[in-house]
Order: sequence, then structure tokens, then C-alpha cells
Amino acid sequence: MLTYYDAIEHLITSSFGGSQDAEQKDIRSAVQRAYSEVAYLRDWEFYVTHGRVNLEPSWTGTVTFDKSTETLTRQTGDAFPANAKYYKVRIGNVVANVKTRSSDSALVLDPTITFASNISSAETATLYRSEYPLPSDFRNVDSPIDENTWTSFCYVTPDQAMKMERAQVVEGSPHYWTIIKDPDNLTGFVVKILGYPTVAETLDFTYRRTPRQLRISGHETNSRAGTIATSGTAVTGSTTAFSSSMVGSILRIGTTADLPDTLGSINPFEAEAEIASYSSATSIATVDSLSTYSGVKYLVTDPIDAPPHMTNCILSAAEYWLARTRNQDAEGAFAMYQRDLRLALESDQLSPMSGATRVVWDTYGWRSPLKEDNFVEG
Repeated sequence: MLTYYDAIEHLITSSFGGSQDAEQKDIRSAVQRAYSEVAYLRDWEFYVTHGRVNLEPSWTGTVTFDKSTETLTRQTGDAFPANAKYYKVRIGNVVANVKTRSSDSALVLDPTITFASNISSAETATLYRSEYPLPSDFRNVDSPIDENTWTSFCYVTPDQAMKMERAQVVEGSPHYWTIIKDPDNLTGFVVKILGYPTVAETLDFTYRRTPRQLRISGHETNSRAGTIATSGTAVTGSTTAFSSSMVGSILRIGTTADLPDTLGSINPFEAEAEIASYSSATSIATVDSLSTYSGVKYLVTDPIDAPPHMTNCILSAAEYWLARTRNQDAEGAFAMYQRDLRLALESDQLSPMSGATRVVWDTYGWRSPLKEDNFVEG
């Protein structure tokens, strides 16, 4: 498994540096830049994953509205939904945003996207949720699929979605979707659905995730302090400084005399395993069972979240960024980087396929993918 530690050690070796170079910012920066650049160069198959959002049912009842306080008060109907602060409310042809849920019978509306005047007599209102947060590692998404109308579920632009939501009453299964910035999360996104169900439903999709962030290289004092003993998946430390941020990182085990080094060194690591949980500064657990070790040195480092066929490309990209930072032969390093990138692109597949191509049909025609007019299924 390629790790942050391996990448740093590779740059130290390729730049003819010494052990003190592990602390140099330019080396760490080069690895970070290369990792980010390569991961975002294309939609690598490795980062495709399955996501789901649970669609919440709409609410219908009668309400009044006090413009001076922006308060919507329930007159008839069930209690307002617990998540009502994420809902919108439609009265007639006007849609307003809910800001907060004061109680099960009172909502405060957004002062901008609101109703123009008081509503003194109870009027029929519909509360519905149209925006659902996407996973925190979301990058981009394929067309979602709901439980009923998967072929006619169509993408629209954010501007079109706003206009359609304003002009149409879209009760029922989802009809249209788009992606917008999450108003409640600085870096997040939401999927906006046009078509609000009357009962709970699910919406599934595949998306490209962002790679795991690199923080712990294994050169820090706390990532190699003390010694450890292992038994199965349990790891017990002596004067160690484990932390919750190490969950998901890689534990590498050395010997009683030597810290674990890369596989290309004279002191390669004895074993490695992903850290599954954190209990205390002296107690963690691993995903896989380890052989029994006692009083051995170790280090904790973050995995580089990429498949093996991207390894050389990431390392070459790191060499290029280091050469560029140090004002060295960046052009030569870039040529090698492009060579390794081309090989990585050619190898980008998860499941090699052979034989006939399967085509999925439904009542609306072709689903995936469209073929030429004279295509014959093998």
C-alpha cells in the first residue's frame, strides 16, 4: 500500500536528500499537490461509489402568517416535521423558505424568500423538502434513480429548477433534479429535487468521491512515539500518543531495534494494517488481525487513496512539483510525469470485461449506452 510516508521517502531519495528532508515543507507540499492534481485530472473509476438520500414526505394543513415576525403558525394538520428548518412552504403560487422551527406549530421564515404580507385567515399550505445534502466526499454525480420514474427523471440547471419550483406544483414522485451549493455548509453540495413525495422514498446515485486527505506522514513525533504490543486486532502502546485522527491511517510495525521503513529499504516494515478504532493514547484496534509483537517500534502514516496503477503517476507528479518548487529541471520531470500519466489512464478500469456488451432496455427505449444504427448484439 502506497502511503504518505512512502511518497516523502521517494522524494528524499530521488532528490538525493538526507533524513532531515522529511521535515521540509517543499517535499510535503509536492506530495500534496501531486496527489490532488492526479486525483482530479479525470473521473477515475476507483473513486466511483454508491450514495443514497432518504426523501421526506410533504406536509399539508392550514396556516396563518405574521409578517412582522416572519412567523408561520399551524392552524390545522399534523405537527410540523422535525426537520422543517430544511423545508419550503407553498401557499398558492408563492414558495417561501423556512429558517427555523420554533415548535411543532410555529416556523420562522427566511426574511428574503418569504411572503409579502400577513395571512390572517387560515390558508392551505404545503411544506416539502427539496434539498438534500450530498456526502461530504462528493465531487460529481451521475443521474440519480428514484423508486418509480427512473427513466423520466431529468436533469435541469439550477436556474431552471428555481423557475420550475416557483411556477409548478410538483407533488408526487421526483421529476427533475439539479445540484447546488449547500446553503448550510461552506464546502458542501445538495441535490435539489423537483417533485415532493407524499410518503418517504429513497433516491440512489453513483458519484465520484474526493480522495482521503493526507495529514500524518509518519515522520511526526506523535506518530512513532514509544513502542507497541499487538494481539489479534488489539494494539497496546507504551508511552505512545495515539489520537482519534489516526483512525483510517496505516499502522506499520518494525522491530525492537528499528523503525519500519519502506519496502525498498534495509529495514522494511514487518506488517501493516489499517487502524479501525481509537480508545486512548495507548490503545487502538486494527481492521485485520496482526501477528503477536511485543515492545516493537512502529509508525502511523496516511494511505494514499489511489489504486496501484496510479502509483507511478503520483510519484512522478510529486517529482515534477518538487523540481518546479526548487526551480530545477521541471521540464524533464514533467515529461516523465506525462509518460506515467498516460499509462495510468490506459489502465483505468475496475473490472476488465470481455465478450458481448450487455445493453439495458426499458419501456422508454435505450438506457445505456446508445449504439450505432447497424449495431448487432454478439
